[in-house]
Amino acid sequence: MKKLIIALLTTTLVSACGWHLRGSSSVPLNIDSVFVTAEDSYGSLISTVKQSLASNQVAAAKSSAEAQYTIILSNEENDRRTVSVGNGALAAEYELTMSIDYVIQDSSGKALIEKSTATSIRAYDYDRNAVVAKNEEENLIKAEMRNNVAQQILRRLRFVSLEQNKKAAQPAPAETAESEADGKTAS
Repeated sequence: MKKLIIALLTTTLVSACGWHLRGSSSVPLNIDSVFVTAEDSYGSLISTVKQSLASNQVAAAKSSAEAQYTIILSNEENDRRTVSVGNGALAAEYELTMSIDYVIQDSSGKALIEKSTATSIRAYDYDRNAVVAKNEEENLIKAEMRNNVAQQILRRLRFVSLEQNKKAAQPAPAETAESEADGKTAS
């Protein structure tokens, strides 16, 4: 019984502080569909963005005309540079950099987020005696970086969506002026 109470208390505390799994981000439920396009339409980054949208129950539109929002990905860059050198002047540590430019548009094609860049940087130790293992580690890090970049883009989409909802909920200035005028004549 004591263990059950401790487990429930711990669960309550963790959920109350806003803790969530890394890489999990929620897209607002009011987004129906998103069209994602890129220079490399079959690349791994566009696939990761589409998978992230699908995991948030957002439909992938077949064209920008059918979508509530459009995400345009361009200029994907992947770089690897030597950070430190060990014995024999051989690389001991590498740094990987991944960046992508993106634009978020509404259904009419108006840019809601002008050209922005999402970037992820990671470093890892390199061991010449374990080349295969280190290449696999690099591939895993690159996949993690793609997920990180995709989450950055989805957070911006979430922000844009929330801002659009706030604007839609506010009355237009003309409506406010008319209601104030109606209130003065009734007095």
